[in-house]
Amino acid sequence: MDYAKYLAGRANWIKGSALAEVMKKASELQKKGMKLVSLAAGDPDPDLIPRKVLGEIAREVLQNQPKSVMYTPANGIPELREEISVFLKKYDNLEVSPENIVLTIGGTGALDLLGRVLIDPGDVIITENPSYINTLLAFEQLGAKIEGVIVDNEGMRVDLLEEKIKELKAKGQKIKFIYTIPTGQNPMGVTMSMDRRKALLELASKYDLLIIEDTAYNAMRYEGGDIVPLKALDNEGRVIVAGTFSKVLGTGFRVGWIIAEGDILKKVLMQKQPIDFCAPALSQYIALEYLRRGYFEKYHLNSALLGYKEKRDLMLKALEENLPDAKFTKPIAGMFVMLFLPEEADGIAFASELMEKEGVVVVPGKPFYTDESGKNAIRLNFSRPSKEDIPVGIEKLAKLYKEKFGE
Repeated sequence: MDYAKYLAGRANWIKGSALAEVMKKASELQKKGMKLVSLAAGDPDPDLIPRKVLGEIAREVLQNQPKSVMYTPANGIPELREEISVFLKKYDNLEVSPENIVLTIGGTGALDLLGRVLIDPGDVIITENPSYINTLLAFEQLGAKIEGVIVDNEGMRVDLLEEKIKELKAKGQKIKFIYTIPTGQNPMGVTMSMDRRKALLELASKYDLLIIEDTAYNAMRYEGGDIVPLKALDNEGRVIVAGTFSKVLGTGFRVGWIIAEGDILKKVLMQKQPIDFCAPALSQYIALEYLRRGYFEKYHLNSALLGYKEKRDLMLKALEENLPDAKFTKPIAGMFVMLFLPEEADGIAFASELMEKEGVVVVPGKPFYTDESGKNAIRLNFSRPSKEDIPVGIEKLAKLYKEKFGE
């Protein structure tokens, strides 16, 4: 094998994130003194996170737990894995042994590890279309070929998924796994129905495929209490889970997890040890105490989640009042609304003009798509902006929309 040639080829797979480009441009405008309203972030609201309480926990942990400044086992501290097992049973109806949980550097670290373990150059990965751009980039950088399946208001179109599987198999292509964000999907904001979840598992069984379930937004559910994770319905060990506390404790916290079994679990640990050794010890111990003390229910379910729901409702109301004829998703979970401009519109150009003329930052939807569709899509975030900024941002967006496309 010509290793130098291989490395040169790998370099061609590495692409930048469109999200980073948007934020870079916004930062440049702010430096010039322009006041911006951002509906572009993918973060929780730091004012809805109990930072004072987390600070008190951190102080106690640092004072009383010497291990909090040391390496932990590669799969994470046993006590936290046990607490996560209890947490998943209570809130996701998911029974999983602590031995099958590997703590990672956030959900991103979990997905990166799974990609490194599972993907060989040339493998096909089936994803939702659209899907989370940074995960698509990570898989592509490992040499995967991405094939997308259309998403509607009930999630991935499972009927089209079977057509895609048949098509790929007829071409002799190797499908490595299906990647899905079934709850509060990023960027669409939609949640997969229970019927489709069951149908997806049936297809995975029929064609002997693995599923990676990204549960990043499972703790951000506003309705749909009967929805359970794919893993809770999995009787064959086909579903591998990537989870995170980033939407609960903050995106800078960097504690996530993988749920896996058998050889995949072993290979995840083998791959993990030389890369990062362990998730941040201090974050692990803070997360442990947060769960032990019942703070998830007290501060997230009974407080923060109500705040996010209020913001979601404000955004939907503003869209309905200002753009009543426009098409947009109505999420029951997650942080995002996808707005669709008229079919002929260029979402990238619209987002750029909106930022420069009206000072409103949004993310074009096109980079999230796996094909040439989605050119007219715009992703809006409601979790990060203030309650005051949401209607202002939507009013300014609607102003430009009407100027360019009419009423």
